[in-house]
Amino acid sequence: MTQKQKTAVMQTMRDSMDEQDKPKVGIFWYDPQTDELFGVTKINAQDLQFDHNGLKTVSSLHRDWWKKQQMRAKAKGQTSSIYLADYTKVPRGRIFQTKDEAFQIMCGLWVNDQIVELVKDEFDLQEQSVSVVIDEHWEIGHGWSE
Repeated sequence: MTQKQKTAVMQTMRDSMDEQDKPKVGIFWYDPQTDELFGVTKINAQDLQFDHNGLKTVSSLHRDWWKKQQMRAKAKGQTSSIYLADYTKVPRGRIFQTKDEAFQIMCGLWVNDQIVELVKDEFDLQEQSVSVVIDEHWEIGHGWSE
């Protein structure tokens, strides 16, 4: 890398410093064994436009993200990877932003206050209006085929 390229890269990273705590939308899974989120895909909500339904979220789908991880695990010969399971068998959720600037955590009945706090922390929603919306689509064992 040339000095000019390095300077440009460093400036780009510096320019992003103020963006780190902006509210985000995206997808996640929750691991009850470790009490942690994983498979998080997120983007600053301000970087997206509202869709025709008046919502913002990442375009990534849980099933497609999981399928890529599953193929990687198989290629590595892993036999005990969580990704070898059905993606709907692991608690998962999605963060949306609505036109009224509120954020929604879409998930299943498996959610609790502790998980909500993990999600709010991960997606920088501590200072935002956040509601939890329970829907069958995000229940364990449900997904697009249901």
